[in-house]
Amino acid sequence: MLYGYIILGKDGNGNPLKYAVEADSYIRRWTRQYTLNLVANIVEVAFIDNGPGLRVYSMTLTLATWPPDSEPYKNGVTLSAEQQMTNLESSYAQLSSSLLFYDAFGVQPTFGSNQPGGVYFTMMNQIIPQYATTDKTYINVQIELTESKQTPI
Repeated sequence: MLYGYIILGKDGNGNPLKYAVEADSYIRRWTRQYTLNLVANIVEVAFIDNGPGLRVYSMTLTLATWPPDSEPYKNGVTLSAEQQMTNLESSYAQLSSSLLFYDAFGVQPTFGSNQPGGVYFTMMNQIIPQYATTDKTYINVQIELTESKQTPI
């Protein structure tokens, strides 16, 4: 099932924070890790597979104060745009901390014997779209998250 939101981090009371994902912006990359050995003057190449690697998630979040009849609000994105931005900035400021994360498919990263994993918040760009006004706050936030092999805080 595909959701129009993600969960990223927790508020001060330990509740998961939800954010609306902009259509056509969600990308989950899963780059395979490998070792490549090249020996001089030999044509043969040794390729050793080291597993699936870490997933990297990138997307644009749309922060807005969603009306109660909107899809994001019905899915639990009920905080104001300003509160969402404050929470994102707080999550971004948590250096070396693995954050709670459920992607747009409702999947949480796992490691080991299916232990719940999290993500590191590795990049954030804030954009004010042209349709934002002083009466209607909209903030587009491009983010990148890198899977961690630690239990999230």
